[in-house]
Amino acid sequence: MDLRKKWLAMLAVIATVLLLGACGGKESSDEVPIQDGPQDGSPDDFIPISDGFEKYPVWFEVSDNPDRNSTVRAVYVFEDDKVTSYSNIPDSTRDKLRLEKINDLSDNEIIQIAKEGSQSLYEGKYTLDITLDRLGQNTEKLSVILEKDYTNIWTFDKESLYWESGLSSMDEYIASLEKEGKEFEINGDYITFTSVEKEPKSILPSINGGIVSQKIFDKSYSGLSIDDNYSLLTRVDDSFIGFRLDNPDTDKKNVTIEEK
Repeated sequence: MDLRKKWLAMLAVIATVLLLGACGGKESSDEVPIQDGPQDGSPDDFIPISDGFEKYPVWFEVSDNPDRNSTVRAVYVFEDDKVTSYSNIPDSTRDKLRLEKINDLSDNEIIQIAKEGSQSLYEGKYTLDITLDRLGQNTEKLSVILEKDYTNIWTFDKESLYWESGLSSMDEYIASLEKEGKEFEINGDYITFTSVEKEPKSILPSINGGIVSQKIFDKSYSGLSIDDNYSLLTRVDDSFIGFRLDNPDTDKKNVTIEEK
């Protein structure tokens, strides 16, 4: 009988422990507060790239995994419903536009370096055009398109163009340009052509929507991936969450859907 009583007492203790554990777990769960509204990193915290271009004027085309030694391939300036792109930047200028070197430069200083060093400049009003996914419901990618009547400025080595022309002298080459009615300016060893283009043009690789965020020393960069191997970044505050592609239901006037 004593052995039976001992087993019954032990079973009672085990049942009491299990019951108390279950009650304690329930109380802990009930005490967790319910959080209302979007949480950090939720889709509602990310701003559409169209708003980003309006808030942050200067953007950099760099590698898809940027670090302090990454060089800027092109600079894009968005202001007053217009975009200016500085591209075809030679290596000598790209070295001045390494991320670690532009960290402490102002926007105007960066623009000046790009302006003096780039061989190709496009400027004009722009629209953002959405390409839908295969179901036609969401944004797959987005393009930055210069509207017609944008300005195109190209800079070339004067001597190289002369030799390619096959003409007998530089004077004859210059005379041929004047005869063709081309607008140009000679500055030392370089010749710059200016034209106004009548057809719209996409000025950078399609923006795919992959989030790119990096901190170089004390500066934070945020943006989206473009094409397969590059990204489009701007400098932001440390607290900034990120950008996203505009949705098809956007009410922005400068955002179109499949060029409609």
